[in-house]
Amino acid sequence: MSMASRISLSYGPSRKTLLLIIAIVLLVHVTLLLGGPEALQLSLRAEPAKALPIQTRMIETPAASPPPVAVKRPTAKQRQVVPAPPSASANVSEPADAQVTATPPPPPPDAVASTEVVAPAVEAPPVEATAKALDNPPTVPAAEPLQPITPPPVPLAVGALPPSTLLQYSLTGQERGFTYYANGELRWQHNPTHYEASLTIKAFLVGSRVFSSVGSVGANGLIPTRYADKWRGERATHFDAENKRIVFSSNKPTAELQPGAQDQVSLFVQLAAAMTGDPERYKPGTSVSIQTATVNEAVPWTLTMQAEETVQIDDKPVLTSKWVCLPRGKYDTKVELWLSRTHAWMPVRIRITQVSGSFIDMTLDKLQPLAPLPAKRTENN
Repeated sequence: MSMASRISLSYGPSRKTLLLIIAIVLLVHVTLLLGGPEALQLSLRAEPAKALPIQTRMIETPAASPPPVAVKRPTAKQRQVVPAPPSASANVSEPADAQVTATPPPPPPDAVASTEVVAPAVEAPPVEATAKALDNPPTVPAAEPLQPITPPPVPLAVGALPPSTLLQYSLTGQERGFTYYANGELRWQHNPTHYEASLTIKAFLVGSRVFSSVGSVGANGLIPTRYADKWRGERATHFDAENKRIVFSSNKPTAELQPGAQDQVSLFVQLAAAMTGDPERYKPGTSVSIQTATVNEAVPWTLTMQAEETVQIDDKPVLTSKWVCLPRGKYDTKVELWLSRTHAWMPVRIRITQVSGSFIDMTLDKLQPLAPLPAKRTENN
């Protein structure tokens, strides 16, 4: 062995020293494992399992028999069934020996875990069904709106026709929430045998829309022969008296022509003629039914005189009779007319309201007399 090897061995620890160090380390580890903190002891020693929360189903196992307890055995009299505890207000005294009751000790943890009973939870309705019920509550059928009693169509008892007149109106309208202002006029001309009437709406940058009616004059007032709606084209309705029918140019089904039928413009003048003949006949609450034609249909319009109202015309109060034509269906329009005696019962205010809420409201500005209808125009009708 060389000198260097002998020097290195002399400086390293001996085998005995290494064994002694290993023994000391093992002893320390064993001491820590066996005498350490409580958490470490729980990980090494088996402990009885704690009672866990019981699920909704019941597990029935035979309970462990409790250890015997020295209890004074009751007599035969004491073994009788004990009644339910009295209420707080009752004052009942019992024998002293009968009050000694054997109370068994609590069962061991294993028995508690196996015999404890949890009341079943009340089953809740499914979430989907609850949400659906909230989103779709029971439907209660809505009450049917009361409809006015419609009398059978009868001709009005008309008197003298109003003189030929031009009525000019200021118009306020609303369409899709937008308020606008325009002008309107009702032109009425007639002679002993024929008539012409037109209602024109003029709006800036929009143009004019003209509703016109032509026909003859009979014993019962106006007898329309043609009604037209002209705006970006023209649609017309023809009154075929010979075949007792109303024909529409828009290819709508024909309608049966009834006595006293009018159109949407001639109706205004026909009602004025009825008021001229006998205004006392039409009192508040009185209703008349008149078949009224548009470019799409011809149905009875029921007009009811509501009451007398005052309308401001040229900053002056004018007494009027208000007539209302209520809509027959949910898509029909509502028409209101204010007729003035001082204006030959012609309408001094006209308001037409659609089911959407859009409306036009026309109030008289100026009245101008016109010449009678020329005979040449009568020949062309």
